[in-house]
Amino acid sequence: MRQAISESVSDVVGPIEHAHKLWGWYLALGVALAALGAYCIYAETTATVASVIVIGAVLMLSGIVQLAAAVMARGAGHVILLLLVGALDIIVGLVLAEHPEFGALIITLFLAALLVFGGIYRFVAALWLQFPHYGWVAFSGLVSLALGILLWIQWPVSAFWFIGLAVGINLIFAGFTWSSIALKLKNA
Repeated sequence: MRQAISESVSDVVGPIEHAHKLWGWYLALGVALAALGAYCIYAETTATVASVIVIGAVLMLSGIVQLAAAVMARGAGHVILLLLVGALDIIVGLVLAEHPEFGALIITLFLAALLVFGGIYRFVAALWLQFPHYGWVAFSGLVSLALGILLWIQWPVSAFWFIGLAVGINLIFAGFTWSSIALKLKNA
């Protein structure tokens, strides 16, 4: 029993010691992500276009993988479905990559609808179920609803700044997270 505990502790301590040695790299990653996020907020239109192009590239890659899976699949039903999904991914990815402004318009419209209907659902569900601390979920639903309405009201103008702003805010939070992890590892 004692040996098992000793092995378990060494399994945890080893990776922590290794991460402790790399804390500076984690801090550099955090600072770089926060700086990139600040730039995305500053140049939100450029960040929006770049984000839509990346989404298009990811969809094209997904389509290629789907087509490869279709070639390796054995069942006829699966092959047709994989071929259709793969082709759709590639087509949508190409459209987004070649026409990122159009893609930003469509993505922002879908995000606005998602925020509106998701916010309504969360608000109603929280009031209906009344689980512990349901007020916070209801508040979250109202915030999502308000954000979705604002995006919808300002559409199509919001399409050119919202995605870049959201990506920038996400990168700043990721940068702060990595920086705080690095500082904790430095002291570990």
